[in-house]
Amino acid sequence: MLPPRPTQSPAILVADALPIFRHGLLQVLSQAFAAHALCEAATAPEVLAVAQRWAPDVVVMAAGLPDAPADPGAVLAALRAQQPQVAVVVVIDPDTTPELVALRLLRQNVSALLLRTAPPQEVCETVRAVLAHGRCYNEYALNLLQSQLHHRQLPRPADCFSARQLEVLRLIADDHTNEEIAEYLCTSVRTVEYHRSQMLQKAGTRTTLGLVLFAQRQGLLSAPPPCSPLPDRQPVRQLAKS
Repeated sequence: MLPPRPTQSPAILVADALPIFRHGLLQVLSQAFAAHALCEAATAPEVLAVAQRWAPDVVVMAAGLPDAPADPGAVLAALRAQQPQVAVVVVIDPDTTPELVALRLLRQNVSALLLRTAPPQEVCETVRAVLAHGRCYNEYALNLLQSQLHHRQLPRPADCFSARQLEVLRLIADDHTNEEIAEYLCTSVRTVEYHRSQMLQKAGTRTTLGLVLFAQRQGLLSAPPPCSPLPDRQPVRQLAKS
């Protein structure tokens, strides 16, 4: 039986059917995240059982786990149903994973897509960024999203967003939460959520990342690439004093 999670330690769950790959990931992560508790799983049911017992902060799992539905998004959805705040990094092989499957994972707000051929340094950087910021999209993920946007008929920038929506959008791109944006703009969280949903609809995107990419392509803002860890920022409540 899996021991209880150490109460004071953040936890990372590694899931892969191949022991050599799973243990290799555990070895790499144990060196980079010595203060974190590490646990492992080999099948989809084990992932859900371990996640329920340990409530990990990050799950790094292969896209094709044994005893899982054909759609890797089903395991992601089940994990989020158990632990809504858990960050999930899905490891994929681009040679065997259809692009539509990868896009579906991105639409489900997967925290990161990690290529199975990624070097140890990239693995650690991705997990570190996900722990700090909730997501980290690499060049592969960004290219998928941008190729999807290329095939859409995009509205003209002047017709897209109101001045207030542009204010909200730029704060979203700076990685501020709805609560922080509402405080800075002296409005309600519900109003910020409404602006966000309206912008998603106008841009024809399903995720916040897709919205920011759309705005960048239209020249509506200047923001750091979503694949890079976001720099430390001032709390919103201090911005008005700057």
